[in-house]
Amino acid sequence: MPRLTESVRAAGNSLILPGWTVLCVSTAVCLGALTRDKDLFYRWQREWARGLFKLCGVELEVTGQEHMLLNQSYIVVANHSSYMDIPALFGGLPTTPQFIAKRELARIPFVGTALRQGRHVLVERGNRASARDSLEYAASHVREGATILVFPEGTRSTTDEVGQFKTGAFRLAKQAGAPILPVGIWGTRHVLPKHGRLLRPRPVRVRIGPAFSPEKVQSADLKALSREARDLVAELARG
Repeated sequence: MPRLTESVRAAGNSLILPGWTVLCVSTAVCLGALTRDKDLFYRWQREWARGLFKLCGVELEVTGQEHMLLNQSYIVVANHSSYMDIPALFGGLPTTPQFIAKRELARIPFVGTALRQGRHVLVERGNRASARDSLEYAASHVREGATILVFPEGTRSTTDEVGQFKTGAFRLAKQAGAPILPVGIWGTRHVLPKHGRLLRPRPVRVRIGPAFSPEKVQSADLKALSREARDLVAELARG
């Protein structure tokens, strides 16, 4: 009976996700236009994330907030195993990050609006010129005070093992002169795994580690920096 009850709850949660997202995006866009508040949608992303987890019975635990200063911009690097990593970080980090996403996601109704209104950076995969432009665009945002989220594995993992990190996030940090903030996420794969359809009410933990200083970022080799960050994220992501 408990398993049946959880399956029913998970099926209901799978309906809550799109419904809550449509409601939040529509409301934030309309209110932002009416009040002429350009930052309203950006601020509402945190409320969308926390509301989603509360409605779906997902308990979010966050530790290490003291490592993320509110007056500092960062390149956040985190492991990635679920679409639920986004609300986990939006709801858990002291500063709501912008993230780099595939440009084709902007074609999805409401998702595209959310990406544009949320100031996220859209990259066209396979286009080197677009990637270079997007890197400079993201770096300029960081220099102006934005925090950018990158999943250096490049895709969602199907296991708890953290994959090798690509160097793009670290190249961005060097170009922007920003510190790197390692973050480990545990539990989201059990809430909504890759290719999964049911959103299960399971606990999620977000652990924020000490930042790599801009001086360390500038002096370190890209590959060595990515390996060290990957090892720290893997340690933070352990259940």
